[in-house]
Amino acid sequence: MNLLDRAIGLVAPGAALRRAQARAAMAMLARSYEGARIGRRTEGWVVAGTSANAEIGTALVRLRDRTRDLVRNNPYAAKAVSAVVSNLVGTAIMPRARGVDATVNDQADKLWARFAEACDADGLTDFSGLQALIVRTLVESGECLVRIRERRVEDGLPVPLQLQLLEPDHLDASKTGDRPGGGFVIQGVEFDALGRRRAYWLYPVHPGEVAMFRSTSLVSQPVLASSVLHLFDRLRPGQVRGVPW
Repeated sequence: MNLLDRAIGLVAPGAALRRAQARAAMAMLARSYEGARIGRRTEGWVVAGTSANAEIGTALVRLRDRTRDLVRNNPYAAKAVSAVVSNLVGTAIMPRARGVDATVNDQADKLWARFAEACDADGLTDFSGLQALIVRTLVESGECLVRIRERRVEDGLPVPLQLQLLEPDHLDASKTGDRPGGGFVIQGVEFDALGRRRAYWLYPVHPGEVAMFRSTSLVSQPVLASSVLHLFDRLRPGQVRGVPW
């Protein structure tokens, strides 16, 4: 404190305290904006005021490819992904019926167990395995698509429904712009005029397979949003696509 503060403190301690609090607040306010100053320490700091979608749109493919390359070739990256999957999924989430009728609960649990065994559209794993694969895809690719596939009753499944996991490469990111009727598309995700997700523009096969050894035409088609689960970690309001962790 300076001489004036000491003098005020002798005759009016409350006023001196308020002066000290105001001075501390001003000092904190000045420090909080140091990041906006222009000087030697920040001259190489290039920033942009773009939206999350503008930033993701130009960087997503490269981020995704580099992350996958790290997981393939760097044992530390591979171990990190495995650790995240183990901690998030563990022994997997298994729901249990908790209704008032114990008999109905038992029937529901048994039906779920049968569905969980046959829910994979690829026929390679069960519901627990799908959970682990979803988390792995989220970490490596930033997002995962789960397509809900309705089946015929004559297919003989416990429940006429299966889940098909798709990598985000299936989303046609070139689809961006306005749509008839007031809707719009952002990086393959279509919205109606109110901003609600309406459809996903999906390639029938993985684009990488077409480039390597499949002759299928690479033309995306809209799939109703009600038939697709788009899983990603939303970090900013308005964000449409996810980025690798």
